[in-house]
Formats: sequence, structure tokens, C-alpha cells
Amino acid sequence: MSGSDAPRLAAPEDFANVLGGLRALADDLDDPFAMPEDALHSALFGPQPLALALVAGGQGVALVQPQISTSAGGVLAYVSDLWVARRARGSGLGRRLLANVARESATRWGALGLRLAVHDSNTNARAFYARMGFVIHGHDRIAQLKGAEFATLKATP
Repeated sequence: MSGSDAPRLAAPEDFANVLGGLRALADDLDDPFAMPEDALHSALFGPQPLALALVAGGQGVALVQPQISTSAGGVLAYVSDLWVARRARGSGLGRRLLANVARESATRWGALGLRLAVHDSNTNARAFYARMGFVIHGHDRIAQLKGAEFATLKATP
């Protein structure tokens, strides 16, 4: 792995790699990629960043945000997206990306741990996370509200 492929915090000039990796992840998972490029750029590099990204050249990307957890007793770094290029899988790059996420989030937000979601059908990812010690809780379910239902809730007095 060259120095340019070593995981590091993304800077604005890395945005093409961030975007490319996130689009590749959506393709790999057969998920939509609905985030407008300018909104993602602003969320990462705008005047009030909401998230951070780590990159490993064009080989890997992690997108992470702080999440306050009363059950954990503090901040957890929520890894909303983790992608490693097919040719780099099995090389340890995913672990190195998450190690950098752990260090950066502990320094930046005082994170006590990591949280992420994994597709039930993604057996390789589930095995990868299990090898690192992640515990998948069967009682946790992600619920999402968006679109017309979200607009209705926003309009509720």
C-alpha cells in the first residue's frame, strides 16, 4: 500500500474519492445514492461540518458522525458508510480505516466506541465486523421517516 493509500482524514481535495467510494458502496449494496453532491460536500467541509470522512486513496472510504448514546454513556462514532474496493478486500484496509475512525472520533468527539448498521444479507461484512468484536444486536432495528411522512411530522404544531 502506498502512502497515498494509507487511511487518513479527508480534505476538500479528496472529495472525488469520497464521492466515488460512496457511490461504489451504494452500487455494491444495490442501494440508491440520493445525496446531492453539494449537500454532501457541505456536510463534510462546509462552515458547520456534520460528519467527517476518511479516505484511503481510491481504495476505501469511511463516513462517520457523532452520536450521543445515553445507554453507552457518551458519544459513539456512527459509521454510516464503509467501503473498500473489491481488489483491496482482505488486505486489512477496512480494519485500518476503522482504526483511524476510532482514533479521530475519540480525539474529536471523545467517542467511547463505534456503532454501525450492516445489511442482514451482507454475510462477508457481518463476518468482518464479528472478527473485530462488533456485537450485532438482534433487538436493534433502524427506523427511518422521510418524504411526505417527515413533512407531515414537521408541520405538526
